Formats: sequence, structure tokens, C-alpha cells
Amino acid sequence: MATSLWVMYTAKKSASEDDLNSRVPLSIAQWHAHVNLCLPADRKEGDVLPPGSKFGLRGSIATKQECDAAGAKFYPQVFGWMVHVYPLEKNSAEVWSVERQHNHMD
Repeated sequence: MATSLWVMYTAKKSASEDDLNSRVPLSIAQWHAHVNLCLPADRKEGDVLPPGSKFGLRGSIATKQECDAAGAKFYPQVFGWMVHVYPLEKNSAEVWSVERQHNHMD
């Protein structure tokens, strides 16, 4: 049974693979970053995650050129590196679930 409790390890945007590995080993976790984010100038707080949007974390715009054409601001990477951990799970595959990290925005 999935739990809603999770924690997150973070690292700077500029962290190298060795830096990430020393923080949480790459052999057990998959670090990720939010990249190619396009946000409209007139965005509201809830505009970053809606499914089907051309803007935001799930947006269909993925290049600076498309974002510029839409009159929006492009961010090559927002935040730093991160890995989500689900500490109450029973086995390591679920504790370090890559699939849940990708679905975390749901």
C-alpha cells in the first residue's frame, strides 16, 4: 500500500555526478531535475502543474525558441537536483521508487 509520506534529498544545480553519488548513491537512487520549463508572464500560482497545458512542469513547450515565440520566459533548469524517498515503504524498490518520483506531480 502506497503512503503519502515522502522526503527529498536535494543538491545544487551545478552538482556533478560524483557530488550526487556522494550524497545519495546513484546505485540506489535516480536523481532528477526539472528542465526546459516555460512559464507565461501572467501566470498564477496554480498554473505550473495543470495536465494538458503548453506551459509549466508538464507543458508541451520544451525549447527556448518555442517559449520565446509564445511570449513566455524559458528556464533551462529550475531548482537543483532532487531525489524523492518514501521511507515508510517495506522494500528498497518502493523506498527509492523512480516511477513514483515521475508521478509525484499527480
